[in-house]
Amino acid sequence: MIIFEKIRWKNFLSTGNVFSEIDLEAGRTNLIVGSNGAGKSTILDALTFSLFGKPFRKISKGSLINSINEKDCLVEIEFRIGKLEYKVIRGIKPNKFEIHCNGQLWNQESTVVEQQKNFEQNVLKMNYKSFTQIVVLGSSTFIPFMKLPGGQRRDIIEDILDIQVFSTMNVLLKDKMRENNEEVRDIDYQLDLLKDKIELQKQNMLTLEKRTQEEIDRKQVKVNEYKKTELQGAEEVTVLTQQIGKLNEEMQEYQKSNEKLQKLNTYLIKLTHKLNTCKKEHEFFENNHVCPTCTQELSEEFRNEKLQLGQSKVDEMNVGYEDLQKAISDEQERFTKFTELSTQVNEINTTISQTNFQLMSIRKQVESLEDEIKELQGDNVDKKAEYNKLQLLVNNKKDLSKQHATLKSDRDVLTTAGQLLKDNGIKTRIIKTYLPTMNKLINDFLQRMEFYVNFTLDENFEEQIKSRYRDVFSYDSFSEGEKARIDIALLLTWRSIAKLKNSVDTNLLILDEIFDGSLDQSGTSDLGWILRNFDDSTKVFVISHKQGLEDKFDRTISVEKVKNYSVISETVNEVTHGLVG
Repeated sequence: MIIFEKIRWKNFLSTGNVFSEIDLEAGRTNLIVGSNGAGKSTILDALTFSLFGKPFRKISKGSLINSINEKDCLVEIEFRIGKLEYKVIRGIKPNKFEIHCNGQLWNQESTVVEQQKNFEQNVLKMNYKSFTQIVVLGSSTFIPFMKLPGGQRRDIIEDILDIQVFSTMNVLLKDKMRENNEEVRDIDYQLDLLKDKIELQKQNMLTLEKRTQEEIDRKQVKVNEYKKTELQGAEEVTVLTQQIGKLNEEMQEYQKSNEKLQKLNTYLIKLTHKLNTCKKEHEFFENNHVCPTCTQELSEEFRNEKLQLGQSKVDEMNVGYEDLQKAISDEQERFTKFTELSTQVNEINTTISQTNFQLMSIRKQVESLEDEIKELQGDNVDKKAEYNKLQLLVNNKKDLSKQHATLKSDRDVLTTAGQLLKDNGIKTRIIKTYLPTMNKLINDFLQRMEFYVNFTLDENFEEQIKSRYRDVFSYDSFSEGEKARIDIALLLTWRSIAKLKNSVDTNLLILDEIFDGSLDQSGTSDLGWILRNFDDSTKVFVISHKQGLEDKFDRTISVEKVKNYSVISETVNEVTHGLVG
């Protein structure tokens, strides 16, 4: 049984920087009161946040931090299970998640997700969903059992009955079945291969019996053909290599032609520039009689001297220009010849590479044939070796056949187990076993609240509700107050079943605003009687803003806003004392 002892929080929602604390064992029945917005439902959010890392209400994690202090949000809860004392500390800004057991901190090397999963499965034995159906009955964000989809209803019941293990087993079983099928397919494939190999080996042994010198001769002829081809290829490579040698010698004559060609083109550019300059100077003196600088008239003697000298230079350079062009043309032909020779060398080298590759392939063929000839020549040894190969293949086939038979047998067992572990298998049988008890408890609790209907759930957790006059109703057809009675009856039933099954047993029961608006005076009175007579170990906390309920509870916890912070005080047996807030 989980005995929740104490919960404290600070900088959480409207609570300030000093811890607010509630002793969860101080009273059997406890009333939490306060005006709207005072913070009376904070205990619910603190409780679920400390245990599951999320608030009860639809509040973002970041919004849990007090908006004034904006840091150091912290919630601590203490509980015991048998001789084990637990303390869970969870915080925001900075983030914190610690689990202490008998004063020892849990290993922090695992991730938060892994640690939370371990905590829920091995300590609490419940998740958030089952917690809100067994420990808490809320009014705002709470989804009653009857409003959940069928699949979620079943999940909750499976958690309560502690039969989720069968779902886990079913997942593992499916993995095992998949592995079995893969192994069977693999062995089937191997058996098919072995059958083919055995048949081929038998044919090979028959062939060995028929081999003669004629077979050896045939292979030798092939070897000789390959060797002849190899010799021809080698001779061709020799000839081609010699050609490359000659071409390389011829290329040496032309290999500097590109360099010479570049130099000649450079000279041509310079000569062209000089020629153009001389022509421009000659044209100037031919077309101008006045100096453009000093504007003095040029003498005819001076002009004629300049024109004759310029023409002489132009003629001389024209002759040099023609000679240079011819030299460039000659050198271009030499460079073209060099390029052609280079191309021939590359082509011959490619041919040599291809021929060498063919020769290498031929040598491998020759080696393979010669090995085969040696095997044929050692016939007696071969026959024994081939027989051993055949025997090995047959033995492998026998071993695989045995494995195949074992896997098929295992598959039959797995298939039978799979049928049992399906939702309609053993889990449904267990649920059917407990359904009469569940339905009896539901109706007992309803009658204690003077709600006289016959309420039954089938194995799919669909309700059938009949009045004493046998009128048929559904959950949705009732008023909110009547629905509240049903919700309460279901919660108390799940708690009773969980305790009976020993899957989940806790001292804590929290009812959030269920007295406010939904239940009439009679329902309120009936519920109060149920809560006081539920069992001695259960500590009931009722959150309400309804007036006049204090006399029905052992302790009243009041929450009020003081300077924008929630402050808690409590009244026990007419004695009032403030709690730290």
